[in-house]
Amino acid sequence: MIPAMICCGIGMFLYGHYTQIGASAYLCAFFQGMMMCGVLLGTISSISYALDAYRDSSNEIFIMNMFLKNFLFYGMSYVANDWVVRSGPFEVLAVCGGTSVGVCALALPIYIYGKRLRSFWTRHNLLVILGMQSTTQMEMAG
Repeated sequence: MIPAMICCGIGMFLYGHYTQIGASAYLCAFFQGMMMCGVLLGTISSISYALDAYRDSSNEIFIMNMFLKNFLFYGMSYVANDWVVRSGPFEVLAVCGGTSVGVCALALPIYIYGKRLRSFWTRHNLLVILGMQSTTQMEMAG
């Protein structure tokens, strides 16, 4: 997650800055590529961790990932365009970059306390507590 944090932070802040001042298209494209590299590294590594750490909930994790991603981009399509027009691209990308760096920084506690968290959620499985465990999962467990 460290490479994702570095690429997202540098890419988003500098892409927003250079787009705001109207710099060279090649320079803007380079930082947009750096930003997208960071986004992909962060997304792939976090989803891979979640799927590996919680194999019995892999279907639910995949569905929730798609659900949240689609609603996030649906909501942003109504907000981001007016925000860019009102404040400029730097402010929008600075907020997104700061958020990305903050989320990537949360990987450090997960790295340190990951085994304890997995143990806790195995003992306190919300799907079982709420009676939402699928029949396939019950057959595998029993």
